[in-house]
Parts: sequence; C-alpha cells; structure tokens
Amino acid sequence: MSQTDKVEVMDFLINVLKDHEKNLDTLISRAEDLLEENQSPQHLMQNPPGLKISLKDWDEFRDRALDSELVCFDLIDSMFYCNAITENKIYRYSEETPEVTLELKEKDNDLVLSGIKMENLEDQFSLLNGRLSIGLELKANTIKNTGGKHRIHYDLDALYTKNWLSRELGIHRDFIVQGNIDH
Repeated sequence: MSQTDKVEVMDFLINVLKDHEKNLDTLISRAEDLLEENQSPQHLMQNPPGLKISLKDWDEFRDRALDSELVCFDLIDSMFYCNAITENKIYRYSEETPEVTLELKEKDNDLVLSGIKMENLEDQFSLLNGRLSIGLELKANTIKNTGGKHRIHYDLDALYTKNWLSRELGIHRDFIVQGNIDH
C-alpha cells in the first residue's frame, strides 16, 4: 500500500468518524429535548394525574412525595396545604395552624392564653412562635380581635417554606411553588 493510499484511508476513516460524531450529537440533542418535555409543566397539563389522595400522616406524605415532579404549598384560612404531583397521582397533606387566643380579664387585669395544652412547656413556646406539628415554622401575621379575645393569625415565609420542604422532601426548590392545585 502506497503512502497516498494510506492517507486516503485515513481521510476516509476521519470523515466516517466525523459523520458518526454529528449523528451522536443529534441523537443526544433529541434525547435532551425529550427529557425536558417530559419534565415540563406542559407535560403535566397534557397528562394530568388521575388519583388525588389526601394523607393524614406527614411521614407517609413525605415518603410518597420523594419522586414528585412538582410540589405546591399554601396557607389558606388557617390551613396549611401541601400537594405533591407525581406522574399519575396527587398527594395532599393538610394541617390546621395552631389556634392561640389572648384574652385580657378585666377583673384581675390578667392576660389569659388559651388554646394551648400545658403538657410539655417546651413545646408550647413553639406554638407561640407558630409551628406546625410537622416542624414547619410560621410567622405571626396579625392578631384579630373577636369579641374580647385576640386570635393570632399566621403566615408563611415563601422562601423559608420552599427551603424547608426541599430539605424534608428531597426535591430541588425550583420544583416547589407557592400556590394550590384547583380540583
């Protein structure tokens, strides 16, 4: 085989390898596009989950939510809601915020705090600060006067809640949003 023949064979092999590289790049690009489509919210809209399951136990909810595509949370009318959307199910956990009222007794001018069981004093301080039984902290938003009693109303800090849910559920916070799922 002459030197020229060897060069031609090498050129041929290089061209074949370049063509294969282009084909691989095209296939990889298509695969990435398909993955993005399957993980996009549009995919969820085209294939909505079929079952809606309300769970009462946070640990069970957390276990089921591990492979979720999207998590929604909100605090509506003193009720915390957390929804985890999987491929074919929506899991929901809800919990009422602590009901803490303050009442000023005119006779003794004492401040009476109600809605707290005094079994474990350390736990009761967390109620004053606003904490759900699952450990999520709430911030006191307003105190509303209802017939001489003052009820503490809580609110969520969206960024704190996203980070907390991300740690609890093992889901990146980009896939956690504040809002609710319309049923």
